[in-house]
Amino acid sequence: MKTPHPHSKGLTLEEITARRLALKTAITEQRKNVDEAYRQAIAPFTETRSITRYIGNNLLSGISVLESAIWGFKLVSRIFRIFKRFR
Repeated sequence: MKTPHPHSKGLTLEEITARRLALKTAITEQRKNVDEAYRQAIAPFTETRSITRYIGNNLLSGISVLESAIWGFKLVSRIFRIFKRFR
């Protein structure tokens, strides 16, 4: 016949809560470690800024604005020429 098994004591809510908090703390710590390792690995490549790169980026953006203005002026002048022909 079946022998009765004594009730095994499970985890209490307090123990579950304590384990959950410990796991959350461990996960947070691991995320911080991973983020710090990522920053240390990537930082040498992202934080190198030079004067020539700064001037070059500003010059290129200035040239693109100038080209856009010239292109817009040419487009508007062509439209005016088309309307002058039909007068």
